[in-house]
Amino acid sequence: MNLTEKQTKIILGILMAFFMALAMSFIMVLINVGMVKAFLPIWMKSFAIGFLVAVPTSMVAAPISQKFISKISKNGK
Repeated sequence: MNLTEKQTKIILGILMAFFMALAMSFIMVLINVGMVKAFLPIWMKSFAIGFLVAVPTSMVAAPISQKFISKISKNGK
């Protein structure tokens, strides 16, 4: 499958948001609630909310971060 650069960036952003939201929600629920019987449903709800926030955040933050890094690095000239 051939993807355009734009498609690749979108998929990368979604995957990064998925894994970050999964890990962060797990740790935060574990810290705040502990390993209780209802851990899985609480975690999945927290993950879903986190993922919905993380996707648009990653789409906005990635290009801003790239521009910033370009400006402060030697590659930015």
